[in-house]
Amino acid sequence: MAGGPKALASASDVNEDSPEIGQRDIARRRPTRKDIVIGVSASGRTPYVVGATEYARARGAKTAAITCNPNSDLSQVADITICAEVGPEILSGSTRMKSSTAQKMILNMITTGAMTRLGYVYDNLMVNVHMKNAKLVERGIRVLMKVCNIDRETAIRTIKSAGKSIPIAVVMLKANVDKMEAVRRLQQSDGNVRLAIDDSRLEL
Repeated sequence: MAGGPKALASASDVNEDSPEIGQRDIARRRPTRKDIVIGVSASGRTPYVVGATEYARARGAKTAAITCNPNSDLSQVADITICAEVGPEILSGSTRMKSSTAQKMILNMITTGAMTRLGYVYDNLMVNVHMKNAKLVERGIRVLMKVCNIDRETAIRTIKSAGKSIPIAVVMLKANVDKMEAVRRLQQSDGNVRLAIDDSRLEL
């Protein structure tokens, strides 16, 4: 984000014009071959984003561009380009409308796919719930009830036994193991719930 976290609340447009600032900011994250860096720019020519993406690619990271203009500067420095051609904005130059909405949907698909591949999803339910407030506590209970086809009391009791961890609770019930074994399986599977349930697949 050009301008850093402060720019989310107070515009810092001048930073967008500097590829050097983009390079400096991404350098702080120390991108390597293990990373994927996605540059997001509606026009595809924002110097800050182009500079950051180009730097990350030079350091071995896989790079992608999400833009709304084909054959843009950003696409030239990225390994992969996702271009949502939404057509002219209703208000000329106001990319907050069609372009930003399209890019947000693309980012939602990417992050949802990543969470699914990481094993945080079981069937069509997000089981990697962190119960940090009342809403999430209730969500965790409902998820466990549905995934394991159990009543509310059993779900609450299992969640307590699992140390308030839904992934651990799911593995405990689905694999019929205790908390210690569920934790071991999740550690071995890098948090992938489905693999942790089917312990035989961990040895492949």
